[in-house]
Amino acid sequence: MEDDLTFPGSRVARVVLLLAVLLLAGGGLAACSAAPEKGDCVEKSGDSYTAADCATATLRVLESFDETSGDCVPVAGVTETFSDSGPGTTLCLGPRDVDPGSAINVAQNGDCVAGVEANSDVRRIDCADPAAESVVLSRIGDAVTIATDPCASVPGTNSSYSWDLISTGDDPLAGIGDNLGVDLMFCLGPVGVDPTTSPDTAQAGDCLAETGGDAGYATVDCSAPDAAYRVVERSDGGFLPIEIACSSADGATSGIQRGGGLDGYVLCLAPN
Repeated sequence: MEDDLTFPGSRVARVVLLLAVLLLAGGGLAACSAAPEKGDCVEKSGDSYTAADCATATLRVLESFDETSGDCVPVAGVTETFSDSGPGTTLCLGPRDVDPGSAINVAQNGDCVAGVEANSDVRRIDCADPAAESVVLSRIGDAVTIATDPCASVPGTNSSYSWDLISTGDDPLAGIGDNLGVDLMFCLGPVGVDPTTSPDTAQAGDCLAETGGDAGYATVDCSAPDAAYRVVERSDGGFLPIEIACSSADGATSGIQRGGGLDGYVLCLAPN
């Protein structure tokens, strides 16, 4: 009978060594599957995103939150939010080389924008830049657009731009209410025009001057040399054409109409 040369201590050592190998392997796997972090470039992988080489990836993690309800709207340049209930995180994603300074989603009142007319490369821009198309008169968050115009009550508005995040992931609350409105609505007016002089604010007895350009008219003091018209009547609700809306307005010889439906109005004008 041969002697057993296996010592209890060596058996324990082998078990410890095996556990160490398993732990190291597990750590390596965990590292490989770790969620992308802020600054990482990513690519779509099935229903999720994984870290990728920035030389080929088109998206970057601009911000991340340790919760599935993280708010990505204020993150400059973000275009998509991805929530993952597994690790309980939210990734705010945007173009790999986005310029935060020109990101439209962080434009505030008084900022100028470009690209709205063509609905392409919409961005924040210096108001002194000749490419500036409009100025932001009002920024409205979680704007309801069903059967209403959020910008109708903003004087001087002549156009608007809506901005929405793409919401993906497995958060059951993601996307709720998307059909009711948009994440951000920008009410826009002509660059260099004082919105307080907009005919939107004019009432009976006010005077208007012709300005040309996008605004067309501006309210002025009735004693001003360019005060060409006096408002004799204002009719809120743009359901009727000028000819009918102003037919009973005393002295009216012309008029201007803005908008339509409940949000519109007609100003009946007489020479000043």
